[in-house]
Amino acid sequence: MNGGSITLKALQQHLLGTQTAFVSYRLPGETTPESIISTKGFYEIPHIREVFNGKSGFIISPFLKSLPPLFLDAEFTLSGTQFTDPGIGRQEASPVPECRITAPGKEEYIEKLRQVISGINSGRADKAVISRPIEIPFREAGLSIPLFEQLCIDYPSAFVYLAWIPGYGLWTGASPELLLRIENETVTTMALAGTRDAGSRAWTSKEMDEHEWVCRHIEEKLAASGCNDVSRSETGTITAGMAVHLKTGFKAIIEDDNKGKLLEALHPTPAVCGWPEIAALDMIRNTEKYDRSFYTGFLGPVKSEKQAAFYVNLRCMQIFQDKAFVYAGGGITAASDPLAEWEETVLKSQTMLTAIGKIQNLAYF
Repeated sequence: MNGGSITLKALQQHLLGTQTAFVSYRLPGETTPESIISTKGFYEIPHIREVFNGKSGFIISPFLKSLPPLFLDAEFTLSGTQFTDPGIGRQEASPVPECRITAPGKEEYIEKLRQVISGINSGRADKAVISRPIEIPFREAGLSIPLFEQLCIDYPSAFVYLAWIPGYGLWTGASPELLLRIENETVTTMALAGTRDAGSRAWTSKEMDEHEWVCRHIEEKLAASGCNDVSRSETGTITAGMAVHLKTGFKAIIEDDNKGKLLEALHPTPAVCGWPEIAALDMIRNTEKYDRSFYTGFLGPVKSEKQAAFYVNLRCMQIFQDKAFVYAGGGITAASDPLAEWEETVLKSQTMLTAIGKIQNLAYF
């Protein structure tokens, strides 16, 4: 492909399944997608805090801090849906990895939750976020390209992305949750926890407690990372697909040297892990029995230590050759009802399943 103009969809199709990595993303509230491409692919960086290494690009970090984040240098940066062909020749093939995930059924998942609640009642943790993979038919990986476009249409307030990561796989999603935004010396983050459907029922004490745990976590990490002038907004709500969440915003001032430290400290929040963190991680490991990989990690563009945005990788899916897995979970506490928690994961999965249904004209639930 050389010379002339090319559409974003044609370029994505050209690069998918090759050694050339790309990420296309659309920031919340924006209408124009951005794309970052590198013929060298993603590479590991030792620690989250080293994301500010003087290079512009894109980071995607797994849920587990014991695993290294991946960084994509901005070899090519493109804006919009049609642009001058960057002239990237066909690269060596890099197939979508084989699927090694098994999705639990309803009764199995509910039984897992009962065991977690029993552990919480015995004092092992206050909260653990337990997730499940949901297997769906997906005719071919190339359908991720119109799916990205559909997600941009359906969820204008979300961070929407499509990431081809040679050796790791193909991911897409529409996340409602900001982990950290950096604009010069100002940092912004949010607590997003507590979930109900879009009906009119009141928030329960369980949901309010979940949200307050996340707020306390953020306040502690902002203080410990050397932030000044910390402000906290009133708690409101945000709609994400068919779900409504409690939301509280935070803003602070921070020196450049502490920005990487703050990013590392904020991840993972109690909204995707639990509380206390080490005890919750132990319960997750013993309960879920699958590798979350990049689900409930974070990702986002890095332009410099003065400008970057990172989002929690929620409402996302991993795509294989003939199937895909949508990921969803919920915060489990002593007050949890296992059946209601199952239904919450069904509700959260609709963000992706509704968009998939539109491009495949199929129903999965």
